[in-house]
Amino acid sequence: MRSPGRAILAGGLLALAGVAGAAQAGPPARHAQATASVVARDAKGDARTDLDITRFSIARGSDGRLRASVTMAAAWESSALRAEDGPPGSVCVRVWTSSDPPDEPPDFLVCATADEGGQLRGSVLRERPNQLPERVAKAVVSRPSGRTVTLRFSQSSVGRPAAVDVSAETSRAGCPRVTCIDTAPDAPDTDRLRIRKPAGTNRP
Repeated sequence: MRSPGRAILAGGLLALAGVAGAAQAGPPARHAQATASVVARDAKGDARTDLDITRFSIARGSDGRLRASVTMAAAWESSALRAEDGPPGSVCVRVWTSSDPPDEPPDFLVCATADEGGQLRGSVLRERPNQLPERVAKAVVSRPSGRTVTLRFSQSSVGRPAAVDVSAETSRAGCPRVTCIDTAPDAPDTDRLRIRKPAGTNRP
């Protein structure tokens, strides 16, 4: 569903080939109970974009990296993320490690954008107050199907937290308007992924 109050910072997109989310207004978010994997589904046809999310999942992989997959309602080409004018399109995972959603923006964005040749590029971006986001690490991007993109990134690239709040966001190329954004779960909700037990606890 479209985010009711989140905008993509066009300057960050153009400068870093990534995206930065602005603060989001709306009703209080639903904080799901922390789980070892997250799956969120979104209704088909609820967004004015070809990047209409229907499923988002994230989990810790067997190699220790975090693995996030975003699936669209229909097949799409990577070149569709390129824009002749305006900000490029993107497929992102918003990651809150210490900030509190939805009142604060995510601490990190893990995004797939397309280079001049239409090849996907993955980046881990750290948000900075009143500045463009900083690219701190690479994310490995793959396309397991025509509808899905997968991003793999290290725990250290987002500070090795014990748990994170997450959501997925897509933005249509060339369109900075909120109506060109889709999210899963529906904004302002987020889901919580448990990466490992906090130090000094015996809780599962």
